[in-house]
Amino acid sequence: MADLTCTLDWRSTPVGNMHQWPDLLLSTVNMLLASQQPMFLWWGEELTQFYNDAYRPSLGADKHPSALGQRGPECWPEIWPVIGPLIDDVMKLGRPYWSENQLIPIFRNGRLEDVYWTFSYSPVWDANGIVRGTLVVCSETTGKVLAEKAVTDERLRLLEVLQQAPAFFALLEGPDHVITMVNPLYLRLVNNRDVLGKPVRVALPEAVEQGYLELLDRVYQGERYLGFDARFDSFAGEGLPLDERYVDFIYEPLRGPEGEVTGIIALGVDVTDRKRSHDALLQNEKLAAVGRLASSIAHEINNPLEAVTNLIYLARGSESSSETQEYLSNAEVELRRVSAITNQTLRFHRQTTSPTSCTAEDLVSSTLSIYQGRLANTHIQILRRDRARRPLRCFEGEIRQVLSNFIGNAIDSINNESGRLLIRTRDGINRRTGELGLVITLADSGVGMNPITASCIFEPFFTTKGLSGTGLGLWVSREIVDRHRGHIAIKTSQRPNHSGTVFTIFLPYEESLQNIDRTPENPYT
Repeated sequence: MADLTCTLDWRSTPVGNMHQWPDLLLSTVNMLLASQQPMFLWWGEELTQFYNDAYRPSLGADKHPSALGQRGPECWPEIWPVIGPLIDDVMKLGRPYWSENQLIPIFRNGRLEDVYWTFSYSPVWDANGIVRGTLVVCSETTGKVLAEKAVTDERLRLLEVLQQAPAFFALLEGPDHVITMVNPLYLRLVNNRDVLGKPVRVALPEAVEQGYLELLDRVYQGERYLGFDARFDSFAGEGLPLDERYVDFIYEPLRGPEGEVTGIIALGVDVTDRKRSHDALLQNEKLAAVGRLASSIAHEINNPLEAVTNLIYLARGSESSSETQEYLSNAEVELRRVSAITNQTLRFHRQTTSPTSCTAEDLVSSTLSIYQGRLANTHIQILRRDRARRPLRCFEGEIRQVLSNFIGNAIDSINNESGRLLIRTRDGINRRTGELGLVITLADSGVGMNPITASCIFEPFFTTKGLSGTGLGLWVSREIVDRHRGHIAIKTSQRPNHSGTVFTIFLPYEESLQNIDRTPENPYT
């Protein structure tokens, strides 16, 4: 630009021959040309233009080099309504002007472009205090503004996603866990209370009582936390009882640039409706199990009661005391059988609030006693082998319910009189965890299952028994085994003369019934 300025014929411009320029113009132009900061000068009443190399890229090929020596209004017709009044204030009143990231579209590269500028207009005074020109020091900030706008738009988009996300979200910052960001689902979870800008202990005082504050403190130390079916008693209003909610959630430490924890990200879903539906299904299955049990008990008790009735009738008509004694003795045996059935039934459905110890042999025997009548009528052969030596600590009634479901299904699947049901217990090891536990194997010679049926048997409401089945028995059985930190494996075949199904149940001896593993595997040795 220095070379171009020296070679331009200035005699055809309002400023005239360069050799006749005033010292003020020469010094200002030399200063401008020597600067690496984009600079522009309008000189005199005609606003003749000068600019340097740093400013040249902002002009584009449409204005450079013709802009040098051109009058301002002729060079900038597209923006003169905007900048003209500002320049008048500088030239006539000596009033400077400064603006940051202002949008001033200019015509360049063959089209009108949106261009952002940070610039200052400064008066150039002569020795007599008269404004001779306007010096422009500027920077084109289009790239910076568009980048910041893109970041802002992306943040707004992400915020909108969080607002519409089908999960609750909250951001807690600082060691006091100040709630700085939430979405509508989180507000709904806390009954639309005003929580923004408040520490958790102030915004959610019930959370302190329930131990959530200690949990948040651990996460702020860098510990990640997952919770499933976690109960959350939310404040419903003054004088109202706490609203019982259940949530699946994750608390994740929010880390700064240096890896330090600066806050906590809380994400999750309200599963209260799912939990209540789940509990309703469990209750429904319990009622169905009671019905099945009652039917089996009625059948089991009916046979010995009929025998007792007949024996008493014979005893009354007998004339021989020895024959009478024999009838009464047989009746006593049948009554003992009835007593045994009722005792086993009471043990079968007895519920406890804490796990108890029992043997595998006792679990199997007490369950089989309920099905003695069906087994006798169907002529199914029971083959047992009890090799487990250690007692199992469990919820006894629940495990009997599991065994009852598997044994009942096995009996239903055997459709011939030569059928067999093998029940075997032994000690085993979970390969994944190394835990020692009880392995119960139930193998039947029934019709077996096809792959599609086998893949669906643990799903709720799936049944192959039509109207006589609820489709909940095996689903509940897996839930019970999961709660005991156990696993269920299945093998099945429908090959002619080799059909049947084998279920293998693993239950660890050392119980930890508070933890529920929701991703069961089948690692048996």
